[in-house]
Formats: sequence, C-alpha cells, structure tokens
Amino acid sequence: MRAYLAASKHPRYGRPSTELVYQPMLELFDLLRANDWRVFICSGGGRDFIRVFCEEVWGIYRENVIGSAPEYAYENGQLVRRNVLHGNVALGPGKPEDIYARTGRKALVAGGNGDVDMEMLHEARFRLVIVHDDEVREYATTAAAEKLLEAGKQGGWTMVSMKNDWKTIFKF
Repeated sequence: MRAYLAASKHPRYGRPSTELVYQPMLELFDLLRANDWRVFICSGGGRDFIRVFCEEVWGIYRENVIGSAPEYAYENGQLVRRNVLHGNVALGPGKPEDIYARTGRKALVAGGNGDVDMEMLHEARFRLVIVHDDEVREYATTAAAEKLLEAGKQGGWTMVSMKNDWKTIFKF
C-alpha cells in the first residue's frame, strides 16, 4: 500500500496523493490538539487504507481513524481478514453510529464536504462545511454536496469557501 501511494501521482498536480493535504485542515487539527481536543477522522473510504498514512500525513493516530472496515477473526494462531463488512458503511447514518461506537460520545466538532456527512454534522455541536469552489487551485465541485450545502445554509452552519476563505489550499 505504501509503495502504491508513493508511486502514484495525481494527474493534475503530479504529486503523490499523500502530498495533496489541505493546509487549513492541518492548521485546524493543530489548533484543536493545542487546546487538548482529541482529533479523529471518520471516513467511508476505508479505515485500514487511511491508517497506512494518517500519522505521517495528518498527525492523526491510527487508532483515531474511524470508518468502514472488514471483520477480522483470530483463527489458528493468527489474525485473519474476513470478506465481510464490520458494522455499517461509514457513510450517512453510519458515520455518527461509528463515531459513537468507537468513542462513546457524539462528535462535538465535525467537518464535512458531501451529502454523506449530513448525519454526522447534524449530531455535532459545531458544524463545519468545506465548500469546494476553487476551480483554479483545487476543483469547483458541488456534485454530491447539494443537500449538505442547503442544510448548512438553512441551519446556520459554518460554511468555509476554499476560494474565498483559504489563502493556501495544499501544504505544498
């Protein structure tokens, strides 16, 4: 997995995906940690995949990555990965379910950028919506975020425009 991540290059930026890290996200993580908050990542994209790079790229401990994952079983003296999903997919309602199951708490602060984050944001006390609207430095995409953007506007959630609010997009 590490070899794949190091060898594959993003077609637009010509860099490994592990270098395409949002600088403001790293700054938010640092601010939260500086104020004694524990920071978690919750992804439907695969917990075990993210755990490969999360510590070196985001400074997030492997055990603080929550998300979709396979079942494991201890058989014949070794841990074996099963071809069965552990719990629900960490999308939509699966996100707050996984967060609560893993931490025993609802998220106090949650950030998201797509409709699959709605339920997680509804459960949080502070809701942060990242709007991908910078076609020059990143991408202007709102596909699969229409409901989230509307809920954010209607609910008075904090909406952050990559184009207007971020001086820097990527760490590089």
